[in-house]
Amino acid sequence: MSPSHRVTLSLKRAPPYLTLIAAWALFFWRFAAPSLADRVTYPAGDFTMQFGVFRDLAYRALAAGRFPLWADCLNSGYPLHADPQAQIFYPPVWLTFGFLRLGGWGHFPIEALVAEAAFHYLFLSLFLFLFLSSLKLRPAAALLGALVFTYGGYLTGSPPLQTATLETDTWLPLALLFSSRLAASRRLRDLVLAASMLALAFLAGHPQTFMYVALLTIAYFAYRAHQARWGFGAFAAFAAALTVLTAALTAASLLPSLHFISNSTRAAVAFDQAAHGFPFEDVLQFFLTGFVSHWHPLYVGLLPLGLAAFALNRRRPEVRFWAASALASLILSFGAKGVLYDVAYWIIPGFRLFRGQEHLALVVSFSLSVLAAFGAHDLLGPLARSARQWLNHLLRLGSVFFVVTIGILGLVTYLKRLGFDPSDWKRLPDRVGVLTLGAGLALMLLAFRVRVPSLRRWIPALCVSVVVLDLFAANRPLNVVPLFETYPYNPLLDPITQDRNVFFRVQDVYQLPGHAGCAYRYREIGGITPYQIATYARFVERAPESIRWQLLGVKYVVTWQQDLAETNPLAAEASSAPSAPGAPNAEGITRVYRLAYTPRRAFLAHQVSIAPTDEAVYRQLASPTFNPFKTVLLSQSVDAAPAQGDEDLAIVSDAPGHLRLRTTSAAAAVLVVSEAYFPGWRATVDGRAAPLLRADGALLAVGLPSGAHEIELVYGSVPLAWGGVISILALVVALGLLGLDALRGPRRRQAP
Repeated sequence: MSPSHRVTLSLKRAPPYLTLIAAWALFFWRFAAPSLADRVTYPAGDFTMQFGVFRDLAYRALAAGRFPLWADCLNSGYPLHADPQAQIFYPPVWLTFGFLRLGGWGHFPIEALVAEAAFHYLFLSLFLFLFLSSLKLRPAAALLGALVFTYGGYLTGSPPLQTATLETDTWLPLALLFSSRLAASRRLRDLVLAASMLALAFLAGHPQTFMYVALLTIAYFAYRAHQARWGFGAFAAFAAALTVLTAALTAASLLPSLHFISNSTRAAVAFDQAAHGFPFEDVLQFFLTGFVSHWHPLYVGLLPLGLAAFALNRRRPEVRFWAASALASLILSFGAKGVLYDVAYWIIPGFRLFRGQEHLALVVSFSLSVLAAFGAHDLLGPLARSARQWLNHLLRLGSVFFVVTIGILGLVTYLKRLGFDPSDWKRLPDRVGVLTLGAGLALMLLAFRVRVPSLRRWIPALCVSVVVLDLFAANRPLNVVPLFETYPYNPLLDPITQDRNVFFRVQDVYQLPGHAGCAYRYREIGGITPYQIATYARFVERAPESIRWQLLGVKYVVTWQQDLAETNPLAAEASSAPSAPGAPNAEGITRVYRLAYTPRRAFLAHQVSIAPTDEAVYRQLASPTFNPFKTVLLSQSVDAAPAQGDEDLAIVSDAPGHLRLRTTSAAAAVLVVSEAYFPGWRATVDGRAAPLLRADGALLAVGLPSGAHEIELVYGSVPLAWGGVISILALVVALGLLGLDALRGPRRRQAP
């Protein structure tokens, strides 16, 4: 093929890609508008408080030359690298960090996270177009399917605010594409590429979404292998290889995450928690947005819904697979209310580990988008007699539906003027207006296709235009707010931020934005992470308040309570201010109290009390005579003797995950450090390894003999070390398999 022919062919293939880029720019342009008055962003919440803060913690640590293993600003110490939602090992995050570092940024701006999320939408739409094109669909049909999923109610709802969810979803189309190619070719290259896409999906950081992505990929691979007449043995071998290679590539993240989760409050999920799902009335989301809930993840648009139904007129195996996938996922998304979930809970690996089966809207929305693409493919081609009959049925049904929506629009508009609006958005006429618009546009397009043959050449452009108008009208308002400062200056915190003491912590009683301590650079005893160290969470919940304050070094309490100083003589009001919107505070005033306790980063205890169980620990902590600085509760016996003479304890250095201390004592003692205990901490005394103990149910401790000593406490992750080695070896193996496949390719072509 001559270069000119290649250029011509490329130009012919370009319009769908240019359309996807244009749609993306139209959807997101206000996030990067030149005028600040026009610019918008995502609302405050997990996007800013969880993912934005985690990005900032990791970026600052790396900029300072430290790997972000441990964070000391939340939960009295936290294994940041092991939290999947920190996305520490996700390659696009490192790419973002690289751009920021080249730009000289000293912190991670929230605008970078907005841009990261926006670009994932663009790449997902391109990846999905490639997958749909591989199914031999017309370019306009593949384009329509890509637009439906990318800008449908599911992906534009909560996933961008739960950034890990969006970024996990992004790799689903390519995982399906390469698993399909693997079923057709049995080539090592496709095995490696499919495993790589699944690995990227896992590293993106939302385990529950990854489970659905992986299960759908394996199911599709099984379907494709069956179509290619594979034997069960061959399928099982390749499926096992795909699973093992994916696990090995992700081991650097997988092993620490499994270790953390097994030691967290999420180690076990009760059936009632796991079985929660959509209420049945959420089926209305297929047609009407903003009525039964703020989010409408089941909404794919009325024309795509009609096209999905139209695709069912032809009995193709591919259509049957996606129809079954959509139906099964919809039933499972109702949780225990649908009997299918009880079966999945016991049979399908992973289902019992996660809460909220509403996340299965991912599979419902994706399957309907694929079906819509198949329906569009049929609509844009010659229509057989049965297809025309099916289309005429849809037209009649659509006409009735459109007339009904006009009547409903008039009714709800009248009721709104009377002050009655039962919808979640409190904009019911607007939402019914979107429904009417979508129904009218879909009806018009189908009528043109049947009644006006001369317009057939314009039907592809009209289909895409109708989808864009419908979905953008329904979904662009979902997550758009004017620009705001995520953590602005707050005079309420002046006593805290201006305190020059080396060590103290803050207890916030739901008055400040999540992870305010990390944002304002102070240590707090809480956080909004979905995963918490189980032993520490029990301590915070069960230890008496005064004991908790003393052992965790709490100096300030930010609370809605107006009488803390009256009920606690050790508290004095330090500042007050009107409460932030949404803070649970009936009085409307938030106060900061300064406690009279002297925060202790560490101390020497000379009495040891054996408490072999958590119940024994909290029973003794609740004793009114218990002195936390004299007696330490341990699960085993450690030498300790009454204090003799003066003692000395100095903090030599204190960085996240690394402390050095010097002590002098005339008697054996137990050094207790106010930091959350978690497996991975190691202790050395005078350069020699020493047993690390869990004190008072939740803190770090080391037994010390009499005399002067230098103690070092370092957090390191054995699962990370092993996982890193496994991932590096897996990467080498993957590259080797790609090279081997490349060498075998020419030989296959040369074979007679």
